[in-house]
Amino acid sequence: MDVHASEKEQIEQLRKWWKENGTSLVTGVLLGLSVLLGVKAWFGYQDSQAANASNLYAQMMAELSSQQNEQVRSHANDIIGNYSGTGYAPLAALALARLAVDEADPASAQIQLEWALDHADSDEIRHLARLRLVRVLIDQKDWTGAAARLAEAGDAGAYRYLYDELRGDLALAQGDAAAARAAYKAALEAMPPQSPASGFLTTKYENVALAGGEDDSQ
Repeated sequence: MDVHASEKEQIEQLRKWWKENGTSLVTGVLLGLSVLLGVKAWFGYQDSQAANASNLYAQMMAELSSQQNEQVRSHANDIIGNYSGTGYAPLAALALARLAVDEADPASAQIQLEWALDHADSDEIRHLARLRLVRVLIDQKDWTGAAARLAEAGDAGAYRYLYDELRGDLALAQGDAAAARAAYKAALEAMPPQSPASGFLTTKYENVALAGGEDDSQ
């Protein structure tokens, strides 16, 4: 057997295969590398965005505690405008809503709370935004809007008593003392034991019972 001839045939076959498949192979490898590098770059970008947003949020909270409202507003808008994909953006919107409420601007508060609700990345933030939004809607006498937002809550788990309390507030604002009393009672029953809010909620419940002329033992 001619070994050299066999080797030449193998080399020729390899050259032929490379000519036919080499370009696609290189393209595939390069494409795979580009995807890998792209994924790494994306995660690096995401980490950078989150770090920047975190720093701004820390500054904003320090300013909020010292009532530097203009700085709070500036940093919050920066977070929402440039880092809307991070979990800090909904929190910044909540801060802006708080400023708006303090400044007696419920319309602006509603806008920020709706944005926070739509962009929240956790159930906790969604519940917090919705609860505050319902309060703002009740204050604006938007009964229909408040009822609709309350209906979105579903069972609400650990937040149930807070929603029940707001249902009571809404009913009371509409002059329905019986519904308010029932909602406050449900809130008290769902409230965690020894909650610091129990005293205030109990007072609400008892006041409605007295105003409605109903026996509290019912």
